[in-house]
Amino acid sequence: MSRTLLFIIPFLLFVACIRKENHAAIGIVSEHPTDSITYARGFTMQSSAHQILITVINPWQHAANIRFHYLLSDTLASSSRKDEYNWQIKTPVKRVICLSTTHIGFIDFINMEESVCGISGKDYVVNDKIRQKISEGTAFDVGYDENLNYEQIIKLKPDLVFAYGVSVAITNMIKKLNELGIPVIMIGEYLEQVPLAKMEWIKVFGACYGMGNQVKEKFDSVAIRYKSLCDRAAKETEKPTVLLGLPWMGNWYISGSKSYTAQLIKDAGGKYVFDYLNFNESRPLGLEIIYEKALAAQYWINPGEARSINDIVSVDKRFGSLPSIKRQNVYNNDKQRIISGGNAFYESGSVEPDRILSDLIYILHPQLLPSHKLTYYRILH
Repeated sequence: MSRTLLFIIPFLLFVACIRKENHAAIGIVSEHPTDSITYARGFTMQSSAHQILITVINPWQHAANIRFHYLLSDTLASSSRKDEYNWQIKTPVKRVICLSTTHIGFIDFINMEESVCGISGKDYVVNDKIRQKISEGTAFDVGYDENLNYEQIIKLKPDLVFAYGVSVAITNMIKKLNELGIPVIMIGEYLEQVPLAKMEWIKVFGACYGMGNQVKEKFDSVAIRYKSLCDRAAKETEKPTVLLGLPWMGNWYISGSKSYTAQLIKDAGGKYVFDYLNFNESRPLGLEIIYEKALAAQYWINPGEARSINDIVSVDKRFGSLPSIKRQNVYNNDKQRIISGGNAFYESGSVEPDRILSDLIYILHPQLLPSHKLTYYRILH
C-alpha cells in the first residue's frame, strides 16, 4: 500500500486531496471549510470536528510558492509525516521547543509556559516562568541556526518544534528534524505588516494546544481594543511626524511605509517621515537623505541600541541639533529590556499590540490617554 494511502486512511470521514501551489496537501471536507483569518496573510486554517489543517505560506523572506501543511488532530495515536511539507500532528501538544523568544510570548498568552522544554538563546528570554524553568533544569537551551544541538533536542523528546527562518537555509534544519521524527511548524509572524496580523498567529498556537475557541475569544478582545484605540487616534487632525531607527556600522536601515512599525505610527495618529517608501522591509539609505528628513521629525522612536541621548549624539554630533532631541521627544522600546539583552517588546509585544499602540498614542497624543503608564516605551534622557 502506498505511503499516501496510509496517510489518508485514518481520516476517511473528512479528508480529500487538494493542491496548494507545487505541493500536494491533505485537506478537510466540512460544512465550513475555511476558518476566518481576518488579518494574517501568512497562514490559513480549515477545520472539522477533530481536525485542523494549517497551511503556512512563504514563511521566510523572498520565499515564493512555498506551502507547509500541518494536519492537527486529537484522534491520532502519534505524529507522522508524509514529506517535508506535510505533517499530521497529534494534539494537544504537551512538550514544545521554541526557536524564537517571540514564540514564548505567544505561549505565555495562553498560559502554557509549562509545556516549554527547550528554547533558543536562553540569555534573551524575558519571561519569568521560562527563566525559572531554565534555572531549575526543566527547560534547556538547544542552540540556534547551524549550532542547533540535535542531541539535546532528541533527549527532550518534544511533541513539536516551533521554528522560524529568514532564508531558505532554514529548510536544512527542518529536514534534519523531520528525519529524526520531530514535527516542525514554521511561524512567520515577523513577516506580517499589520499588528493584528502578527498577533493572529496566536490561532496557530491555540490549535496546537487544542485551545482554538479560547484563543479566538482572547484575540477578538484584543482586536476590539486595538481598533477602538485606532478610532480615537484617527480623529486627531494633527499628525506628528516621526523618525525611526539609528545608523549601525555606517548604515541606516529605513523601514518602508508598509512595515509593521510604520503601520503602528499611522494607527497611533502619527505621520512617518518616510511614508512614501513603498516597501515593507528595511533598506539602507544615504545618511544625508535621512538627516534631511530627521530635521522635519517632531518625534524619534526606536533609535536602535541607544540607551540615552548621549548614545545617539555619539553616533553623529549633528543629531544633537535635531528638533526631536531638543524637545526631548525621543523614545525607545526597551523599557522591559534585561541585562543579558532580552527585550520584552520582541517577546510579548506581538500578542499585546493594543498596549504598544497605547504607548505610541500616549507619546504622540498624550491628551487622549492622560492616565496611561508606558509599558514598552520609555523616554530617553
